[in-house]
Amino acid sequence: MIDIAHIHPMLVHFPIVLFLLAIAIDFWVLLKGEDLAAKTCLPMIGMSALLLAAVAAIAAASFGDIALDKAIALGFDRGPLERHGDLGLTTMWVLIGLSLWQGVAHWRGMRLSGGMGWAFFTASLLGTGILLTTAYFGGELVYSFGVNVVPVLP
Repeated sequence: MIDIAHIHPMLVHFPIVLFLLAIAIDFWVLLKGEDLAAKTCLPMIGMSALLLAAVAAIAAASFGDIALDKAIALGFDRGPLERHGDLGLTTMWVLIGLSLWQGVAHWRGMRLSGGMGWAFFTASLLGTGILLTTAYFGGELVYSFGVNVVPVLP
C-alpha cells in the first residue's frame, strides 16, 4: 500500500505542467493578437489548462499538509517544511486567482487582449516565478534533507 505522504510528490507535477502549458498557449494567443477570454479553441484550451492547474494545486496542497504533518512527526526541521508549505499555498491562491480572472472575463464577455491580455500574461509570469520557487524548495526538501524519503538521523 502506498504511503499517503507520497501522494503529494506525485500530484505536484500536474499544476506545474498545466500552468506552464496555459502560459505557453496564452503567449501564442496574445502574439497572434487574439483575446484570451474568447470562446474559440486555443483560448479555451489555455483557460482549461489553467483551471485544471488550480484544481491540481488544491489537491497537491491538501496532500502536502498531510506530508508536512508526517515529516514533522518524524522529526524533520519545521522551518524548511513551512517555507515550502507557505509558498505552495501562495502558488495555489495565485492559480485560483488567475483562473477566476480569466473565467470571469470569459463568462461576462470581457476582453483579455491588448494591454489587459498582456497584464494577465505578466501576472501569470509572476505566478510562474512563485511556482518555480515553490518547486525548488520542495526539491530541496527531498534531495537535500530526505524528507519523507529517508529516516531522520539523530
